[in-house]
Amino acid sequence: MSFVENPRGHVVFDCDGTLISSQESIYEGLAELMTIILAREVTIDEARVKYAADLMTVANNFDLDPSEDRELQERLINTWREVAAKQRHEFKLFPNIKELVLDLVDKKYQLYVWTARDRQSTLRILKELGIAQYFFEFRCVDDCAPKPNPRGLEEMVGDYDKSKVVMIGDSYPDLYGAMSFGCQSIAACWAGDDLEEYLGKYDPSALAKAPQDCLKLIEKLIG
Repeated sequence: MSFVENPRGHVVFDCDGTLISSQESIYEGLAELMTIILAREVTIDEARVKYAADLMTVANNFDLDPSEDRELQERLINTWREVAAKQRHEFKLFPNIKELVLDLVDKKYQLYVWTARDRQSTLRILKELGIAQYFFEFRCVDDCAPKPNPRGLEEMVGDYDKSKVVMIGDSYPDLYGAMSFGCQSIAACWAGDDLEEYLGKYDPSALAKAPQDCLKLIEKLIG
Protein backbone atom coordinates (compact mmCIF):
# COMPACT_ATOMS: atom_id res chain seq x y z
CA MET A 1 0.00 0.00 0.00
CA SER A 2 1.22 3.50 -0.81
CA PHE A 3 2.13 5.79 2.11
CA VAL A 4 2.85 9.45 1.41
CA GLU A 5 4.88 11.33 4.01
CA ASN A 6 3.44 14.78 4.76
CA PRO A 7 0.68 14.57 2.13
CA ARG A 8 -0.79 17.79 0.81
CA GLY A 9 -4.28 16.28 1.11
CA HIS A 10 -6.34 13.11 1.35
CA VAL A 11 -8.44 11.85 -1.57
CA VAL A 12 -11.01 9.09 -0.99
CA PHE A 13 -12.43 7.22 -3.98
CA ASP A 14 -15.54 5.10 -4.28
CA CYS A 15 -14.86 1.91 -6.27
CA ASP A 16 -17.75 0.72 -8.50
CA GLY A 17 -18.97 3.48 -10.79
CA THR A 18 -16.03 5.73 -9.92
CA LEU A 19 -12.81 3.73 -10.37
CA ILE A 20 -14.23 0.71 -12.19
CA SER A 21 -17.06 0.06 -14.64
CA SER A 22 -19.09 -2.82 -13.22
CA GLN A 23 -22.84 -2.18 -13.39
CA GLU A 24 -23.95 -5.37 -15.19
CA SER A 25 -21.90 -7.49 -12.83
CA ILE A 26 -23.52 -5.74 -9.88
CA TYR A 27 -27.03 -6.46 -11.20
CA GLU A 28 -26.16 -10.13 -11.70
CA GLY A 29 -24.66 -10.35 -8.23
CA LEU A 30 -27.63 -8.61 -6.64
CA ALA A 31 -30.06 -11.01 -8.32
CA GLU A 32 -28.08 -13.97 -6.98
CA LEU A 33 -27.76 -12.44 -3.51
CA MET A 34 -31.47 -11.80 -3.10
CA THR A 35 -32.38 -15.19 -4.60
CA ILE A 36 -30.41 -16.75 -1.74
CA ILE A 37 -31.69 -14.40 0.96
CA LEU A 38 -35.36 -14.55 -0.07
CA ALA A 39 -35.35 -18.22 -1.14
CA ARG A 40 -37.11 -17.33 -4.40
CA GLU A 41 -35.94 -16.45 -7.89
CA VAL A 42 -34.95 -12.82 -8.31
CA THR A 43 -34.38 -11.90 -11.94
CA ILE A 44 -31.78 -9.46 -13.22
CA ASP A 45 -34.63 -7.19 -14.34
CA GLU A 46 -36.01 -7.10 -10.80
CA ALA A 47 -32.51 -6.47 -9.47
CA ARG A 48 -32.12 -3.50 -11.84
CA VAL A 49 -35.40 -1.97 -10.65
CA LYS A 50 -34.61 -2.43 -6.95
CA TYR A 51 -30.89 -1.64 -7.09
CA ALA A 52 -29.49 1.03 -4.79
CA ALA A 53 -25.97 2.14 -4.07
CA ASP A 54 -25.94 0.83 -0.50
CA LEU A 55 -26.82 -2.64 0.74
CA MET A 56 -29.25 -1.53 3.45
CA THR A 57 -31.40 0.39 0.95
CA VAL A 58 -31.33 -2.62 -1.38
CA ALA A 59 -32.67 -4.73 1.47
CA ASN A 60 -35.43 -2.19 2.10
CA ASN A 61 -36.34 -2.28 -1.60
CA PHE A 62 -36.90 -6.02 -1.23
CA ASP A 63 -39.12 -5.43 1.85
CA LEU A 64 -36.43 -6.39 4.33
CA ASP A 65 -35.39 -4.27 7.32
CA PRO A 66 -31.92 -5.18 8.57
CA SER A 67 -31.51 -1.96 10.58
CA GLU A 68 -32.54 -3.66 13.84
CA ASP A 69 -31.67 -7.22 12.85
CA ARG A 70 -27.96 -7.89 13.33
CA GLU A 71 -28.27 -11.49 12.14
CA LEU A 72 -29.83 -10.36 8.85
CA GLN A 73 -27.16 -7.67 8.42
CA GLU A 74 -24.40 -10.24 8.80
CA ARG A 75 -26.14 -12.69 6.46
CA LEU A 76 -26.50 -10.01 3.78
CA ILE A 77 -22.86 -8.95 4.05
CA ASN A 78 -21.46 -12.49 4.20
CA THR A 79 -23.60 -13.70 1.30
CA TRP A 80 -22.68 -10.63 -0.75
CA ARG A 81 -19.01 -11.40 -0.11
CA GLU A 82 -19.47 -14.96 -1.36
CA VAL A 83 -21.38 -13.82 -4.45
CA ALA A 84 -18.85 -11.09 -5.24
CA ALA A 85 -15.99 -13.60 -5.08
CA LYS A 86 -17.28 -15.20 -8.27
CA GLN A 87 -15.75 -13.82 -11.45
CA ARG A 88 -18.36 -12.37 -13.79
CA HIS A 89 -17.96 -9.66 -16.40
CA GLU A 90 -14.51 -8.31 -17.06
CA PHE A 91 -13.98 -5.25 -14.89
CA LYS A 92 -12.33 -2.21 -16.45
CA LEU A 93 -11.00 1.07 -15.17
CA PHE A 94 -12.85 4.06 -16.51
CA PRO A 95 -10.81 5.95 -19.14
CA ASN A 96 -8.14 8.19 -17.58
CA ILE A 97 -8.65 6.85 -14.05
CA LYS A 98 -5.16 5.38 -13.82
CA GLU A 99 -3.68 8.63 -15.11
CA LEU A 100 -5.61 10.54 -12.43
CA VAL A 101 -4.39 8.19 -9.71
CA LEU A 102 -0.78 8.52 -10.86
CA ASP A 103 -1.04 12.31 -11.09
CA LEU A 104 -2.41 12.49 -7.55
CA VAL A 105 0.35 10.27 -6.19
CA ASP A 106 2.93 12.36 -8.05
CA LYS A 107 1.51 15.51 -6.46
CA LYS A 108 1.75 13.98 -2.97
CA TYR A 109 -1.88 13.27 -2.19
CA GLN A 110 -2.66 10.27 0.02
CA LEU A 111 -5.26 8.00 -1.60
CA TYR A 112 -7.97 5.77 -0.11
CA VAL A 113 -10.92 3.61 -1.22
CA TRP A 114 -14.30 3.59 0.54
CA THR A 115 -16.69 1.11 -1.02
CA ALA A 116 -19.90 -0.87 -0.62
CA ARG A 117 -18.06 -3.82 -2.18
CA ASP A 118 -16.48 -6.48 0.08
CA ARG A 119 -12.76 -6.31 0.83
CA GLN A 120 -11.74 -9.54 -0.90
CA SER A 121 -13.20 -8.68 -4.30
CA THR A 122 -12.20 -5.01 -4.01
CA LEU A 123 -8.54 -5.86 -3.52
CA ARG A 124 -8.61 -8.61 -6.15
CA ILE A 125 -10.13 -6.40 -8.83
CA LEU A 126 -7.96 -3.36 -8.15
CA LYS A 127 -4.83 -5.53 -8.06
CA GLU A 128 -5.76 -7.11 -11.38
CA LEU A 129 -6.30 -3.65 -12.85
CA GLY A 130 -2.94 -2.45 -11.58
CA ILE A 131 -3.90 0.33 -9.16
CA ALA A 132 -4.35 -1.24 -5.70
CA GLN A 133 -0.79 -0.41 -4.74
CA TYR A 134 -1.43 3.33 -4.97
CA PHE A 135 -3.99 3.38 -2.16
CA PHE A 136 -2.99 3.63 1.48
CA GLU A 137 -6.15 2.29 3.12
CA PHE A 138 -9.44 0.63 2.19
CA ARG A 139 -12.77 0.50 3.99
CA CYS A 140 -15.24 -2.01 2.58
CA VAL A 141 -18.73 -3.20 3.41
CA ASP A 142 -17.40 -6.00 5.63
CA ASP A 143 -14.96 -3.75 7.52
CA CYS A 144 -17.33 -1.40 9.33
CA ALA A 145 -20.80 0.20 9.20
CA PRO A 146 -21.63 0.66 5.50
CA LYS A 147 -22.24 3.88 3.60
CA PRO A 148 -23.75 6.39 4.08
CA ASN A 149 -22.66 5.95 7.71
CA PRO A 150 -19.36 7.91 7.77
CA ARG A 151 -17.55 5.34 9.94
CA GLY A 152 -15.29 4.30 7.07
CA LEU A 153 -14.12 7.87 6.57
CA GLU A 154 -13.70 8.38 10.29
CA GLU A 155 -11.47 5.31 10.55
CA MET A 156 -9.30 6.23 7.56
CA VAL A 157 -9.02 10.02 7.70
CA GLY A 158 -10.70 11.06 10.96
CA ASP A 159 -7.43 12.23 12.49
CA TYR A 160 -6.72 14.72 9.70
CA ASP A 161 -7.90 18.24 9.04
CA LYS A 162 -11.25 17.73 7.28
CA SER A 163 -10.62 20.74 5.05
CA LYS A 164 -7.84 18.64 3.48
CA VAL A 165 -10.10 15.64 2.71
CA VAL A 166 -12.22 15.12 -0.42
CA MET A 167 -14.52 12.23 -1.31
CA ILE A 168 -15.06 11.27 -4.97
CA GLY A 169 -18.10 9.12 -5.72
CA ASP A 170 -21.00 8.47 -8.05
CA SER A 171 -23.89 7.92 -5.63
CA TYR A 172 -25.80 9.60 -2.82
CA PRO A 173 -24.21 7.41 -0.07
CA ASP A 174 -20.80 8.77 -1.15
CA LEU A 175 -21.92 12.39 -1.09
CA TYR A 176 -24.14 12.11 1.98
CA GLY A 177 -21.42 10.20 3.81
CA ALA A 178 -18.92 12.94 3.01
CA MET A 179 -21.35 15.61 4.20
CA SER A 180 -22.01 13.71 7.44
CA PHE A 181 -18.27 13.35 8.00
CA GLY A 182 -17.69 17.03 7.23
CA CYS A 183 -15.40 16.94 4.21
CA GLN A 184 -15.59 18.15 0.61
CA SER A 185 -17.01 15.96 -2.14
CA ILE A 186 -16.78 15.60 -5.91
CA ALA A 187 -19.66 13.95 -7.77
CA ALA A 188 -18.21 11.49 -10.29
CA CYS A 189 -20.54 11.83 -13.30
CA TRP A 190 -18.69 9.76 -15.90
CA ALA A 191 -20.57 6.46 -15.47
CA GLY A 192 -23.90 7.70 -16.90
CA ASP A 193 -25.41 10.58 -18.84
CA ASP A 194 -27.99 11.36 -16.15
CA LEU A 195 -25.62 11.41 -13.18
CA GLU A 196 -24.87 15.12 -13.28
CA GLU A 197 -28.54 16.01 -12.75
CA TYR A 198 -29.10 13.19 -10.24
CA LEU A 199 -26.04 13.85 -8.09
CA GLY A 200 -26.48 17.62 -8.19
CA LYS A 201 -29.47 17.18 -5.87
CA TYR A 202 -27.13 16.07 -3.08
CA ASP A 203 -25.10 19.31 -3.02
CA PRO A 204 -21.60 18.04 -3.81
CA SER A 205 -18.76 20.53 -3.52
CA ALA A 206 -18.11 20.03 -7.25
CA LEU A 207 -19.14 17.89 -10.21
CA ALA A 208 -16.70 16.17 -12.58
CA LYS A 209 -17.85 15.00 -16.00
CA ALA A 210 -14.66 12.99 -16.55
CA PRO A 211 -11.78 11.74 -14.38
CA GLN A 212 -9.40 14.22 -15.97
CA ASP A 213 -11.50 17.05 -14.51
CA CYS A 214 -10.76 15.95 -10.95
CA LEU A 215 -7.18 17.10 -10.44
CA LYS A 216 -7.93 20.81 -10.84
CA LEU A 217 -11.07 20.45 -8.71
CA ILE A 218 -9.11 18.71 -5.95
CA GLU A 219 -6.43 21.39 -5.99
CA LYS A 220 -9.12 24.07 -5.79
CA LEU A 221 -11.05 22.36 -2.99
CA ILE A 222 -8.29 21.17 -0.66
CA GLY A 223 -5.10 22.75 -1.97
